[in-house]
Amino acid sequence: MPREIVTRDGSAFRFREYDLPPLTPKQVRVQVQFAAPKHGTELHGLTGSAFDRKVWNPELRMFLPRPEGETPPAGPPPERGIGNMVVGTVTEVGSEATRWKVGDRVFGYGAIRETHQAEEERWYRLGDLSESDAVCVDPAHVAFVAVRDGSIRIGDTVAVYGLGAIGLLAVQIARASGARKVFAVDPLAIRREYAEAHGADRAFDPLACDAALEIKRATGGAGVDVSIETSGNGRALHDAIRCIRQCGVIVHVPWGPKDCSALHLDEEFHLNRPTIVGSQAWAGWGNPDRSYPLWTHERAFEATIELFRAGLTTGEGIVTPILTFEEAPAALADLLAHPERTIKIGVRL
Repeated sequence: MPREIVTRDGSAFRFREYDLPPLTPKQVRVQVQFAAPKHGTELHGLTGSAFDRKVWNPELRMFLPRPEGETPPAGPPPERGIGNMVVGTVTEVGSEATRWKVGDRVFGYGAIRETHQAEEERWYRLGDLSESDAVCVDPAHVAFVAVRDGSIRIGDTVAVYGLGAIGLLAVQIARASGARKVFAVDPLAIRREYAEAHGADRAFDPLACDAALEIKRATGGAGVDVSIETSGNGRALHDAIRCIRQCGVIVHVPWGPKDCSALHLDEEFHLNRPTIVGSQAWAGWGNPDRSYPLWTHERAFEATIELFRAGLTTGEGIVTPILTFEEAPAALADLLAHPERTIKIGVRL
């Protein structure tokens, strides 16, 4: 039987065997060779969110209190898979599937497991993409939407706070969009070094300096036109506001921050009148692109893939370290607890 990696709370991981149902006519089965989790999203799912505390009302587009008497389930949380995107080879196709044939290399969304099957339209051609590029398409799509939400244009100055995979790809895409200067901010050296090698003019350690002040000085005191905050940290969001020019734009990408004690809207925000833009265009939340219907979720995702194919963005070096499937359960908890040793974990099967 095939195996997958599961966890209850992110403190320990193990293998679990699973069954695959028979293929439906439009499905394809894929043997996975490479996979990657998505750190922020994985931790968000493991540590809980507003969906655990409240009920989302899609008509009102509001979180509402849970009905009186309804309590969360007791006991330990159920085991869940971990993973975001996978790369593999088609091994079987359904009777009516025409998009793929056995032997084609594809990539798509999926947990870290040995074999996947899904509807044929859920897979994308690997072609000339590297495996690292392929598993970075999802965070790059988030970064792509963030850059578009900030309306970054040729000649603009940009700051990116938080240099995980999304932030590092936002640096690259902002530069590809014509930004004249790009500044990057993160406390981890491995991430700052990558940013400076892939599009950032300067990268600042917010624990060693006043990064917002340094960005102001580097722009002649004016501040940047757009800052993109990807970390979900309240201090980072406050600094993303501080480094902006008067009436500039802050693009806020992540869930959170849950702790806003370091976010002070009675300071630079009140005096400089910036615009904070909530990013994340995804059909699953009923959030179309701001340029919908000219830009759909599918168009933005395909455009992101084309950036990799054109060599304007790369995932090479972002996916580090790369673990074997057999060693991954023992290593994942340690790596997720020590982000200074990783940017985006890869798993080779």
